[in-house]
Amino acid sequence: MVSIIYDEFDFKYVFINIRNELKERRIDVHPLNIKNQVRKIETKTIYPVGLYASYLINNINVCRGYEKISALVMVHTAIEHFFRRKEMRRTWLNTTHYSPKHLKVIFLVGTTGNKTMQEQLRNESNVFHDIIQGDFVDTYRNLTNKGVMGYRWIAENCMNAEIIVKIDDDSFINFFKFFEDYSFLVRRNRYVFCNKFRQDTMPIIRKKKSKWHVSDQFYKGRNVYPHTYCSGFVVFISTDLIPALYQAVFTAPFFWVDDFYLFGLLPSRLGYVRHDSFAKNLTFNHKEALKCYQTFKRKCKFLVMEARDEHIDDMWKAVVADRYQSVYGNYYMNISY
Repeated sequence: MVSIIYDEFDFKYVFINIRNELKERRIDVHPLNIKNQVRKIETKTIYPVGLYASYLINNINVCRGYEKISALVMVHTAIEHFFRRKEMRRTWLNTTHYSPKHLKVIFLVGTTGNKTMQEQLRNESNVFHDIIQGDFVDTYRNLTNKGVMGYRWIAENCMNAEIIVKIDDDSFINFFKFFEDYSFLVRRNRYVFCNKFRQDTMPIIRKKKSKWHVSDQFYKGRNVYPHTYCSGFVVFISTDLIPALYQAVFTAPFFWVDDFYLFGLLPSRLGYVRHDSFAKNLTFNHKEALKCYQTFKRKCKFLVMEARDEHIDDMWKAVVADRYQSVYGNYYMNISY
């Protein structure tokens, strides 16, 4: 197996070597509907289809033309959330607001059987050029495939990002606070900053009626997850980890619980990866976040909050209430270079 010590510009070379290695080891990743399938190999082991699934919509120029991107935000979204994405782009994911910082975003989706919705998605992509669609069904239990596709896409197209931020589309990050108070994170290597769950503390749900049911074929005999991992709500990942995490997928059979797979199992395959927690700066209570910013303005402690649909505008207005906006659209920040 190739080493996971790499230079970012050697990624495609490394990727080719891994493919060759897999051919020899006869690992089947069971791709779905790949038109240009490289090979067909028979085995019982199932790997995430995000390894090789075709891009049905692919905007490869998101990060091109920039020496560096201050942050790339990778959003796990559902196809039907058109209004939510519109509001996110208009407010806290609008890069103009953070100039001279460059904030870029990609929205990750799978497929739908609804032809009208698919056409709407293509139209959205033609306007905003930030949709990445993989050839797998967009369902809750395919979020692991969505995340693996995201790792793959970034490794191929956006290694000039200083930091990667994976989010769910009901989250809200105060990027003014991030650029002012958390800029040190971009200098970290092999690093994950998230709402952390420690090793051997989070229960594996075995109740069959639960949305989060895990069958006995996975981690049989265990009742807690064996590795430190993250809530996938918002996760900051050092860019150097992305190709390594993608490489690790080739050694990690599919597991549908995406938070554990993407931010626990894969890092565990790499050796030393540091997880730190921002739990004290997180709230899932929209009213609590709104009250905090309305009361304390930019001194509010929350970096990460919950906001969806009509709440996005409320949260945005509270975050920028005490910030001066220039005629160019950006808000002034106290940042160092």
